[in-house]
Amino acid sequence: MSRRLRHARRPRPATHEAEAVLHALRTHQVDAIVGDRHVMLVRLIRAETDLERTRDQLRALAAGLESQRENERAEIAREIHDELGQSLTSLQLGLAWLARTMTPTRPVRAKLDAMSALVTSTIQSVRQVAVRLRPGPLDELGLVKTLRAEARAFKVNTGIPCVFETNLRNVTCDRAASIAVFRIVQAALTNVARHAQASRAVIGLMRRRNNLVVTVKDNGRGIARTQVARPGACGVTGMRERALSLDGTLTLEGSRRTGTTLTVRIPSSQVLISRSTALAQ
Repeated sequence: MSRRLRHARRPRPATHEAEAVLHALRTHQVDAIVGDRHVMLVRLIRAETDLERTRDQLRALAAGLESQRENERAEIAREIHDELGQSLTSLQLGLAWLARTMTPTRPVRAKLDAMSALVTSTIQSVRQVAVRLRPGPLDELGLVKTLRAEARAFKVNTGIPCVFETNLRNVTCDRAASIAVFRIVQAALTNVARHAQASRAVIGLMRRRNNLVVTVKDNGRGIARTQVARPGACGVTGMRERALSLDGTLTLEGSRRTGTTLTVRIPSSQVLISRSTALAQ
């Protein structure tokens, strides 16, 4: 009996060794898995950091390109206003001189009147193009009055009533920020005229605590979510990048019952230079 027990106990050292080897293998596998996961986590963090850095660089590049574009627009607007505008004015004065100094026949008189009317219309078109290229009123009137004038011009050009609402007065705005806000509103109004099929639009410029809130609302058919998500749709990307350049956010919501509402929230410190006097809300 004792021999049988002694014989049965002999395999135990081999069993212990096998279990130890198996445990070591398992531990090694766990360590390998944990190690791989750690490496993957480090790589993921690095990739996210690189992606965020790339995004910041792209936004800085976009802001620089936009600034350069605005400068080029201003230069073209000056050339159009100074060169083409002056030439058209001289042409108009020459036609008026001809009409005063000579006694033309009725057909010639009609032709002179038609040419004078065409030159006058062309001068107005040139001025409109120059204003769209370079929002000169921003320098003279400021952001608030310029947006109010833009609402009036939108009604004249499209026939769609447009109201401007604000609770700001006596404010001084940064020029670059003012141009960005103006371009966002301009693009939004273009979408209203082209796509909304609206009968009314409202531009809002409100100070809410530490933010400047810009809104453009219409009572049209509303923009679908698929349109908002589609790259390059309705100039949304450009408007959003302008808002991001000012550390702001842009949202666009629409429905058939309420129309479309574009909302931009920008820190007041990015736009307002001097302390503004806001009306009580």
